[in-house]
Amino acid sequence: MKQMKWCGWGDSDKTFDISNKPTLWRYLVKATGIADDINRKVPTIPLENITLSEPQLNEAFLAELNHVLQPEQIKQDHYERLIHTYGKSFRDLWRIRNGIIPQAPDIVCYPQSEEEVQTILTAANQCNVVVIPFGGGSNIAGCLEPRQHRDRMIVSLDMKKMNRVIEVDSYSMIARIQAGTMGPELEKQLNEQGVTLGHFPDSFEFSSLGGWVATRSAGMQSDKYGKIEDMVIALRMITPTGALITRTVPKSSNGIGINQLCIGSEGILGVITEVTMQVHHLPRKKEFHGYLFPNFEKGIAAIYEATSQNVMPSMTRLNDADKTALSFAYKTKGSFFHNLLSNGMKYYLKWFKKINFDTVCLMLVGFEGNNISSQVKKINAIYKKMGGVHLGTSPGKSFEKAKYDFPYFRDFVMDYGVSADVSETATTWKNILPLYYHARQSIQQAIAETGSKSWCGCHISHTYKTGASLYFTFAFKQSDEVLTQYLRVKKAAEDAFIACGSTLSHHHGVGYEHLPWISDDISMIGVKAIQGIKASLDPNNIMNPGKIIPSDLPLKDWGWTL
Repeated sequence: MKQMKWCGWGDSDKTFDISNKPTLWRYLVKATGIADDINRKVPTIPLENITLSEPQLNEAFLAELNHVLQPEQIKQDHYERLIHTYGKSFRDLWRIRNGIIPQAPDIVCYPQSEEEVQTILTAANQCNVVVIPFGGGSNIAGCLEPRQHRDRMIVSLDMKKMNRVIEVDSYSMIARIQAGTMGPELEKQLNEQGVTLGHFPDSFEFSSLGGWVATRSAGMQSDKYGKIEDMVIALRMITPTGALITRTVPKSSNGIGINQLCIGSEGILGVITEVTMQVHHLPRKKEFHGYLFPNFEKGIAAIYEATSQNVMPSMTRLNDADKTALSFAYKTKGSFFHNLLSNGMKYYLKWFKKINFDTVCLMLVGFEGNNISSQVKKINAIYKKMGGVHLGTSPGKSFEKAKYDFPYFRDFVMDYGVSADVSETATTWKNILPLYYHARQSIQQAIAETGSKSWCGCHISHTYKTGASLYFTFAFKQSDEVLTQYLRVKKAAEDAFIACGSTLSHHHGVGYEHLPWISDDISMIGVKAIQGIKASLDPNNIMNPGKIIPSDLPLKDWGWTL
């Protein structure tokens, strides 16, 4: 099965190309203070030098597997174990690049049917074997890593062979889809029948439907289509104690919503095998437009006004000044942004449109449907009142070409000793700016306390009637204590979110990266409720232990020593 590269993001044959971005290296040097030497790379340990722990095999469990799985469905080789050890967070990538693998899965299984999943979980429950569901491996919250499992055998259950759109009901506008279906495969199969799911997260190329549901994913066009939990009609989840199945109905009043218990469960209750999703007719037309605003505050006010008037494009992404500066530095020669920053255009924008390029903020807006011109006209009228300047579709075309490339850039800066990561949250409209100011200052201060130069940008990534998501990106030159430095900054971001009354994560999940804040976010009684559900469905705690529910181990044993 095709997997992402072992030491970074994405296709093994694709890397970030800086050669066609003439100003990006200079911006990176200035922003982070790294040495101005593009040949001075931080080495990655060779794959052949990485040592994994000896596999701990439960022979009774393996005997049960051999009755139902073909030999090619059970992998025990070094490479398979390695690539199923971590997700793709900064902490994951730094450790794997340095050969730090405290514990790897003992085997990897590739089930091809729900019946095989049931057999695997039943045998695992009987033999006290840990099972960690695995979709695309793109998670950045620590949802995949095996940790402290008290000498039990660990199985990574890779769902990629369960990758079919089973049925599309174009009359009811629903589709039954196997949970291992990856983003591009899913859209291709749906598009062939004239429909779309409308879910395009940044990880789209390398993440699965089951992973989206298990982590409460959000797509770029969630302003129109909603988050993944808004799309789920019914599902099937195999637990250690049996199959959990919900009916395909639009709404119901049948007690506590079982769908919602499974959505966001991150594999701690069972394995999602099939999901019935709401789908939509393919839009006849789709466009992305660019706008410039004098500052972040004006841009937020424009989004709020459009939302208040119920004028909701499919996507609204507003960059603050620092994120905008990075977008401009990202430009390729001859691109729209390159021309935008030419002397003539800058003169026009500065003196005729009163744009200050030190505070200017770029917004990208997506429009879909049969009458896009009407939507654009309404948005233009609202944005113009807030000082917005319409740039047309050229910025959108640049965005579409590179919208899935940012994780490759993170890999690139890591090659030069730069730590780069993200923290995202959501809050109400009234709290957007207080949260932005506080969290940004907290991140910058934490970076400064480590002795490094700070860079922190932010963008509004998803908007709703009641509020929006703020997505912070930060980068800094690595100190001698790389993980300690990184964790100080990550902690500052999450502490700021909780202090300001926002959520610990809008769409990346909990895993163990966000465990220290879960009880603050949902209350201790909320944690106890989840513990009770897990004890009922997974009494032997074989399903992805230590995620979502705070461990009984001290945080220092979970990598949070500061």
